[in-house]
Amino acid sequence: MDMTLQLSRTMKGHEEIFNLGHTLRPRHRQILFSVGNGISFGELCKKMPHCAELEAMVNELLQSGFIQALRNMASPQGSTPAPAARAPAAAAAAPAHSAADLENARGYVLEFLAALVGTKSPAYRKMSEVQDMAGFQAVLPMCHKVIAAVASPHQAAEMEAEVSKRLGG
Repeated sequence: MDMTLQLSRTMKGHEEIFNLGHTLRPRHRQILFSVGNGISFGELCKKMPHCAELEAMVNELLQSGFIQALRNMASPQGSTPAPAARAPAAAAAAPAHSAADLENARGYVLEFLAALVGTKSPAYRKMSEVQDMAGFQAVLPMCHKVIAAVASPHQAAEMEAEVSKRLGG
């Protein structure tokens, strides 16, 4: 499989992660969770170095419609045409970009919470109701506290760092 192939969870995959009726085996669910809103196959391999049959499982998830291969994506982050092409568009559409970043970060926090504390947690419910950046910033500390208490302070710090990265900070 091409290491630069971009993978993304489909609506079916999203429902598998966030709804109660799980149909996949735990290892497939772990891969589905790791794919999230987008990751290259190479990055997925780095995240899951001990998964011997990763390529076969990714193919199964692709064929069963839980994930999709994204077309026309820029190749790895080192490519120069993509940032140059995006710069004018990002400057022109800053509010839309912020909304996309917010949704990306919110989705990540929801995935993180679902995996560690479940979807019935008050923190999960509050984060799922967030509509804007102010609401997100108000609920994020509660999510941090819940993850630190239930999982570990290290995982809570990892979540915060990833959220900051997804928000462009």
